[in-house]
Amino acid sequence: MIRREIMNNFLVLVPSEIEAEAIKELNLDMYIIGIGLVEAILNSYKIFIEKKPKLVFLTGLAGAYPKSNLDIGNIVVATEEIWVDFGRKYKIHYTLPENLFNSNSVSFDKRWIKKTCSILNECGLYSFSGPLATVCAASYDFQRAEFIEKKYHVLAENMEGFGVAKVAFQFNVNLIEIRIISNLLSEPEKEWNFEKALFRLNETWKCLINNWK
Repeated sequence: MIRREIMNNFLVLVPSEIEAEAIKELNLDMYIIGIGLVEAILNSYKIFIEKKPKLVFLTGLAGAYPKSNLDIGNIVVATEEIWVDFGRKYKIHYTLPENLFNSNSVSFDKRWIKKTCSILNECGLYSFSGPLATVCAASYDFQRAEFIEKKYHVLAENMEGFGVAKVAFQFNVNLIEIRIISNLLSEPEKEWNFEKALFRLNETWKCLINNWK
């Protein structure tokens, strides 16, 4: 039986109707923020102002980098979000603009990461944790994916994480990001496996709802 009383304790943000449809039956306090960095920043900012949350989950799908050893349906809890295509792109390397004090990364609180992974593990849902990449365009180019993975040591990529993390940091709000692998960047020609990834997303949230305290 789902513990409805925890629903008022946190907000859940999803990028699109696709993720929302997969977990709508759970009656979460859920908001669609849009796909991509700009939409995610604008909409999460408005939500944070209106709702004044203390704890927020960002949850959705992600593409796994070639050497991550991740597979379709794997659960990834972010330890850090890195905006990987911000800066100067040269032929063989990437650098941040000189003399700018902009940060291209946001780290997450280890206590929340540990709690989330522990709860999932108790449900028999093993999760991976590590840094994620925020991109403005999904990597359908193997060489690009390989380059990003090697430079930033990231597990998977998405298009919203850094933006929401930056907003949460500005509002001093605790953010937990959970992604389900829907595609492998080593196989860009293959269709995303929405069915398997969204089923796991539903399983993940049933577990969290029933066990979060």
